[in-house]
Amino acid sequence: MTFERAWALFLILLPVGWAAWEWRASTRRVALLLKTGAFVAILLALAEPRITVYQSKVAAAVLVDTSASVSPDDLRTESAFAAQVEKARGRNWTRVMPFARNTRNAAAEEHIKDGWQLRHTAGAPGHGTNLESAIRDAAASLPPGMTARIVLASDGNENLGSVTRAIWQAQQLGIPIDTVPLAGRPKPELRLESVSLPVQVFSGERFPIEITLDSPRAAPATVELTAEGKSLGANSVELAAGVNHLRLHGNVNSTGAVDLAGKVSAAGLGEARFEQAIALRRPRVLLVSNDPAASEQHLRRALEANAFEVEQSNQGVPSNLDGFQLVIINNWDMQIIPEARKAALEDFVKKGGGLVWIAGEHNVYVEKKGDEDRLERTLPAKLAPPRTQDGTAVVLIIDKSSSMEGRKIELARQAASGVVENLRPIDSVGVLIFDNTYEWAVPIRKATDRNAIKRLIAGIQPEGGTQIAPALREAYTRVLPEDAVYRHIVLLTDGISEEGDSMITAAEAKRNRVTISTVGLGLDVNRAFLNKVALGAEGKSYFLDEPAGLEQLLLRDVEEHTGMTAVEKQLRPRVIQRAEILDGVDIENAPPLQGYIRFQARPTADTILEADQKDPLLVRWQYGLGRAAVFTSDAKNRWAMNWVTWPGFDRLWANIFRDLLPHATASEATADFDRAASELVVDYRLSANVPDPASVPDVFAIGPNDFRAPLRVSKVAAGHYRARLPIGQNQGLFRVRPLADSAAFPEVGFYRQEDEMLEYGSNEQLLRQVATATGGRYQPSARQVFESGGRSTSTTMELWPALLALAVLLNLAELVMRKSKGLMESLRPHSQEA
Repeated sequence: MTFERAWALFLILLPVGWAAWEWRASTRRVALLLKTGAFVAILLALAEPRITVYQSKVAAAVLVDTSASVSPDDLRTESAFAAQVEKARGRNWTRVMPFARNTRNAAAEEHIKDGWQLRHTAGAPGHGTNLESAIRDAAASLPPGMTARIVLASDGNENLGSVTRAIWQAQQLGIPIDTVPLAGRPKPELRLESVSLPVQVFSGERFPIEITLDSPRAAPATVELTAEGKSLGANSVELAAGVNHLRLHGNVNSTGAVDLAGKVSAAGLGEARFEQAIALRRPRVLLVSNDPAASEQHLRRALEANAFEVEQSNQGVPSNLDGFQLVIINNWDMQIIPEARKAALEDFVKKGGGLVWIAGEHNVYVEKKGDEDRLERTLPAKLAPPRTQDGTAVVLIIDKSSSMEGRKIELARQAASGVVENLRPIDSVGVLIFDNTYEWAVPIRKATDRNAIKRLIAGIQPEGGTQIAPALREAYTRVLPEDAVYRHIVLLTDGISEEGDSMITAAEAKRNRVTISTVGLGLDVNRAFLNKVALGAEGKSYFLDEPAGLEQLLLRDVEEHTGMTAVEKQLRPRVIQRAEILDGVDIENAPPLQGYIRFQARPTADTILEADQKDPLLVRWQYGLGRAAVFTSDAKNRWAMNWVTWPGFDRLWANIFRDLLPHATASEATADFDRAASELVVDYRLSANVPDPASVPDVFAIGPNDFRAPLRVSKVAAGHYRARLPIGQNQGLFRVRPLADSAAFPEVGFYRQEDEMLEYGSNEQLLRQVATATGGRYQPSARQVFESGGRSTSTTMELWPALLALAVLLNLAELVMRKSKGLMESLRPHSQEA
């Protein structure tokens, strides 16, 4: 026993002397002894006495190897051993620590209810075995005051750190290390000859992986692919005896250089593994569209969900298309694109870019003489003329009675302007307005100056009553002599009128091949009358309770009866060519489309889908180094109103866009390793149509073990640049990237195979050496882990808290005695009186 303040022991004489002085005179000697003992205990506590205690409780840190070199059977062995150790723990302490390059905390799913289910350390941290780091971390984790022990379960295939240094450290700390040998991965009979895959692909793009493998015999096998430790899926294959050529496909939804790993495993033949670096980048897309944001949200959603980086232009095709891999032109009038921009689009596709033209109501056929322009010859289909190339004549009869005031007349004007907007310059149009009388708001004329016609329509104001028959007769009389292959009248009214000679007019119109359609707005219309007029003149009748859908209805009717380029009718696409674009789309169960624009596919183009009467719906072709496609319907809630909620919508458009992405890059970047110099060598070779850059950007290499270093890129020859960088003994994935995005110097990756992936079996000699040198056991049982072997750990116990507690108890005991005696004396007189 030792004392922190030994001088306090002399103070004990004071309460002892006081007790001796009071002893003869005291009548309560027991209480005196209790009080004296309390004072003595307090003074002893003040001296802070300590005693040394020896105990044999064991603290065991169990290191379990979860690196890539251990087999699944080894993991099961380790899991079972860890569970046995925990079961045999008793009053001892234990902790299970998985390790590979470094130790890690066990995942929640590894520690199951009945024990352990260990897993490999994922990704690059699992591609190495560092016994020194693991032993150092295990020693640091052991709690003080217990007999320390480390248990190492491993195959002994150390490739990082120094186990000799770890042994010395354990000897200095006096910590024995028990070793549990694992069998390790058996050397496979499968021999990997070669692996081929692209160096650079787009994020989410489906790319090929070609594997050449030699097998000693025929056997079923499984090929598993992972990227950055995450599974990309597994494929079952049948191996033949001898050389096998396997072709797989993968896709990775990330960016930058990533580690792509594969494993071919067959029962009885072992595993053949490979790892390579692949550079992924997000494709940049230019969306040229002026549609409202709400109508094109579905197209943007499909792009963004598939890792496309989208930039939108509402002002047309920009002059500079550098940096884009795909251009999408959505519902745009081809005729308003300047010739210089059309030339830019052609050059863009020729050099390897992708172009998709999505039609819509703004696509207008214009008859042209001479050669096609540069955009027209880039596309795999061209706008088709109407079923006839002659002009058409359309007369709109609009009821302007006072009942049309407000929203009805506003939408009627808007619908009439929409019809005018979709006519060709060779077509004729007239607008006749009526109430009790009629007048020509727009006398029949060629639709050459659409803006002037629309201004006249905008001036229509409601007033008066409703007299249909005279207006209908006037319209028929004026349209009849027009030199047009189609002559069509549309009557729009919201009221009731006397029939007059309307049926006679309808019959004459039919004989002279003039069609009449009728549109009734609201509930107060003579449906029977309007039906008879339309039926009598081989037109159609429509009735709207609300005028909101009037414009589309009017457009559809005019287009249907005049043979215009736009065809508005329900149709289901028909598969003409079963192409990879349709993979996973289930096009056969696609909902119907509501219309399309007539195009003619070029003879050498691939028509994938057909709309109606041999009109194409989806057509593509190769043009120069790039690809172009035309979709003749739209991608919004008009003609594709049923498609935008169809599950196949996003998949179809993603497939189309990815099919058009360039397969030729502006620069080919490759990385390799010079073993003689231990240097990473990066080569950049520019495509023939890419000029040498004015300056070389700053380029950096980022690798394992926090490796970071700049590269000095120098020009080797015209269009050829090279950089070299010493990387020493570092193994794993190296990413080489410019500080700023550069088409000429893209990001590239290089994977230097770790020794971990090439090691098989176990190093039992090393594991025996570790156990012998540190005084541990080789292959102990779970119970032996907690045998101290005669070792104990000394610990110091502080006695002052117990002495203070004793002083309190003695003082309480004295107080109780004193109080109980006083109570007895107070009760004694009462008993005598009784």
